[in-house]
Amino acid sequence: MSVSARCRAVAPLVALAMAGCATVAGAASTPTVSVVHLLRSRIGLVKQHDGGVPVLLPTTMPLGSPDYTASSASRGSYRLEIDGAEPCNGANVCLYALFTGVRGGRRHGSAVELAHGIHGSVAGIQCGAACSPASIDWIERGVLYTIEANPSIESQPNVSAKAFDKIFVDAANQAIDAGPR
Repeated sequence: MSVSARCRAVAPLVALAMAGCATVAGAASTPTVSVVHLLRSRIGLVKQHDGGVPVLLPTTMPLGSPDYTASSASRGSYRLEIDGAEPCNGANVCLYALFTGVRGGRRHGSAVELAHGIHGSVAGIQCGAACSPASIDWIERGVLYTIEANPSIESQPNVSAKAFDKIFVDAANQAIDAGPR
């Protein structure tokens, strides 16, 4: 089975597992949530252990109705999650959004122009044995920032790839414009 066929086969399972929940790709009808409000208590926790990596987050994103947040940090990195279940640990079936900052690293995906002349990269769903969420990343002050969100465009056939990319570009620009939290 080809990679795209596997992706098409997995996407309905992701959509089914999240039945009743709005999705990132359906932004027009998806409730917008305050990312900063949802992660407020987690931001303080990661800042204690991230080795000085500034936390950049969008103010809002169309994410439906998440139920759970998670975080981790180590010297030089942080990870903040918005999930539909506990514990999710980044699994596609329950991940709404993931925000990371890591010292070093490099961008991947198609080039996009972001706020303040920063160059970023946007990547749609990536499939192999399993599918990973769509993402946007950029490097600022030596830190690779990444926003991933799920489910992907593959489970929302009525949303154009260009409109889906705009959701990610808007989120990255919000994070850049807001600066460290």
